Amino acid sequence: MPVGDIPNFRDAGGLATGSLRRGVVYRSSQLSALTDAQQAHLQALGITIVFDLRTAAETSSRPDRLPAGIRGVRLDVLADAPESGAAAMEQLVAGTGTPDIAAINAAIGGDRAHAMMVQTYRDIVSLPSARASYRSMLRDFTESTGSAVVHCTAGKDRTGWGIALFQHIAGVSDDDIVADYLLSSAPITAAYAPLIEQFGRAGGDATALADLIMVRPEYLRSALDTAVAAHGSIDGYLRDGLGLDDTAVAAVRARITA
Repeated sequence: MPVGDIPNFRDAGGLATGSLRRGVVYRSSQLSALTDAQQAHLQALGITIVFDLRTAAETSSRPDRLPAGIRGVRLDVLADAPESGAAAMEQLVAGTGTPDIAAINAAIGGDRAHAMMVQTYRDIVSLPSARASYRSMLRDFTESTGSAVVHCTAGKDRTGWGIALFQHIAGVSDDDIVADYLLSSAPITAAYAPLIEQFGRAGGDATALADLIMVRPEYLRSALDTAVAAHGSIDGYLRDGLGLDDTAVAAVRARITA
């Protein structure tokens, strides 16, 4: 269920495979401009904890606006790679003044944006800051009551991997995890298509900017493949990469399944 006009806010549960129940974990874009009505809606959904996966720069410039009774937890997934594609997206879409089109094209033009995002998804799996953040997210979730929101800037990259972990633990298939991730395409298109078109009219590489902003199936699959290559399986990543033993994973599963 969307909350007002918060882009990309939706339930992570109720998929065709697995048993992640609805109303337990939500994904979202940033929550820095919540209206009073939107705050009340979050409370009505029973949300008690919000995991903000953005960088320190992002959270300081646009801090979450949460109502009383909802605890915000900041987890800087990309602290060890602050210039990654996911963090750069916020700088581009929220920049002030006249953008330097030539400089942006030089940074992301051609296939560079696509390669940057593939690397970002690999980093989301392998960086020490990422592993520490996702470990804390899952552990804090089991110690909380009520429902949770996971978000970053657009709710697609850092959030996409965090939601994928919840879904995997609940037994959702990789194909359904990727299909659910791709549902972010419509709200992100609605939110950012005008920016991409304006950038193209100004002489920018609109295709490259779209690669930076939009979701692509190969992005999330590169994260899945990276975890499997390093740890043998996603379960191995949870155990060896995040340091969660069977008891810890079972505690997450018990909270999210019917």
